[in-house]
Amino acid sequence: MSEQNQNPLVLVPESIAKLMKSISGEPKGSDNDLIYCHLYGVVGDWYLSEISEDREKAFGFQIINSEPVWEMDNWLTNSSKWEEIPIKVLQELVNEKFLKDKDIRFLITRDLFWEPIKFSEININQNTLFYPGTTDRSLS
Repeated sequence: MSEQNQNPLVLVPESIAKLMKSISGEPKGSDNDLIYCHLYGVVGDWYLSEISEDREKAFGFQIINSEPVWEMDNWLTNSSKWEEIPIKVLQELVNEKFLKDKDIRFLITRDLFWEPIKFSEININQNTLFYPGTTDRSLS
């Protein structure tokens, strides 16, 4: 296994990106989509099904649920939906805000043991990583 694959802070190593479908046209997202990569952090989860050729963005299901006191609005917006996910931006947040500045709010990591699975088989109602304090997954 390559060093990139073993480092969970490398969000989408090339070996995983090669497995993923390319973003084509207007992706819609469905329960039948195969999820190739799972990223998670204190602010939420990202389930990636497609990736752009330049590897800077992906498409998948995103659940962002940051508490107002965390003051994350400048970087991430609370959501629970299929959408384009800015992989390059997330990686920069990990590199600059978490690794360099030691800000735990920006801990985003890749599930090293993830195997491709249909979205319908994932329990999205369960937080992957808990942050001290109240976190409510029911975003309405």
